[in-house]
Amino acid sequence: MLMGLGHDLQATSELEGARALREPDVFFTAAELAHFERAADPLQSLAAGFSAKEALFKALPAVDGWFWTDAELVHDARHAPRFRFHGTLAAHLAREGLQVAVSLSHSGGFVSTVVIVTRAPSP
Repeated sequence: MLMGLGHDLQATSELEGARALREPDVFFTAAELAHFERAADPLQSLAAGFSAKEALFKALPAVDGWFWTDAELVHDARHAPRFRFHGTLAAHLAREGLQVAVSLSHSGGFVSTVVIVTRAPSP
C-alpha cells in the first residue's frame, strides 16, 4: 500500500557555495560525504544526495525526532541508490512496517529524485 510519495528537483549550481552541507554529521554522514568526493562530479553527487533526502522528507508520513543523518544514502554493487536507516527513523519504519524506494536521475545540471514509501498489506 502506498503510504507516501516525494519528489525533488535540485539545480546542481544552487549547492556550489553550500558549505554547511559538507560538514560531517549535520546533513550527511561522513561516509556519504566521502562517496560524493570520490564521484566523477562531486557537486552533482552532493546535489543527488541532497535531493534524495528532500524527497524522503516529503514522502514520509509524519515522523518526529529524526535527524537527516538517520537516512544514509548508499549504493549497491550496480550503483543503484537506496537508504540505510538509523536511530529514531529506523525504529519508526520498522515499527510501522514501512519500506522505502528511491530513484535518482541527473541531466543538464539538474537532479531529480522520487521516493516511494510503502507498507505491505495486512494478511
